[in-house]
Amino acid sequence: MIRVKTLTIQLIDAQPDRIRICRVEGESLVTIVIPREDLAEAKALPNIPQRGIYYLLDEDHGNVSRVYAGQTTQGIARLDAHKARKEFWNKAVMFLDDDQNISKDALDVLEAKAIDYVRTHGSYETDNSVTPKPYIDPYKEESVEHLHGRILFRMAALGYDLDRVDQGPAGAPIIFHTKKNGIRGTGRYDKATGHFTVLAGSEVNLSKPVLKNASVASARSEIFSGITGVAKLSEDLEFPTPSAAAVFVLGGSQNGWTEWVDNDGETLNKVYRSEDE
Repeated sequence: MIRVKTLTIQLIDAQPDRIRICRVEGESLVTIVIPREDLAEAKALPNIPQRGIYYLLDEDHGNVSRVYAGQTTQGIARLDAHKARKEFWNKAVMFLDDDQNISKDALDVLEAKAIDYVRTHGSYETDNSVTPKPYIDPYKEESVEHLHGRILFRMAALGYDLDRVDQGPAGAPIIFHTKKNGIRGTGRYDKATGHFTVLAGSEVNLSKPVLKNASVASARSEIFSGITGVAKLSEDLEFPTPSAAAVFVLGGSQNGWTEWVDNDGETLNKVYRSEDE
């Protein structure tokens, strides 16, 4: 027997790379893919449910390098705050339904599952620092798990596979660098751990403060106490992600996967995620 699931995709303005509304036959859940630059137009769409979860993606032709998961009871309007405060994302994928189909406590659990999943799967960075742990009603747990599975199916069907693990190239560690704003930093990436080490001698732009990364800001303050302007790192320093390393060197908010480049000008993302393409 052949099992068939029908996914219908509506292209707003008949443009495949702009807003897409996706539905599965027999399901009330509505999926909306929203490019960042089309947010204003998306908010004007009629008859869109208000409650559900969403993913913010740093995405290039289906290759996801960074993810943030969250919940909304305000529908698409929830993205306004993220557009103002989070620089990394270029696409949002929202999964919305009516209030009677997703209760608030079920929504809290669904969000926790989504965050836990993106923090423990795939080979992309996650912008969620902690996983919430709401109370789980044992009578609702199975239905929430089923809903999460439907969401993962739709993400994969749309080309955003959250289970994807990319294999890096073999051989000796590659030295990556950044020269943004005249700041020269070097480092190397460890595929096994996902960590990135900034090498001794790298410049650090202390004139540009760190945005929304308390641990990196604390490391800067501890190492360069009383120093201003551009400083040099005296010893290698390891970070949990390439972006944390880039933020330490450059300040502000950075995407390490695109900021760190090798001697050929290829980004860290390109070097470590192109082997199976």
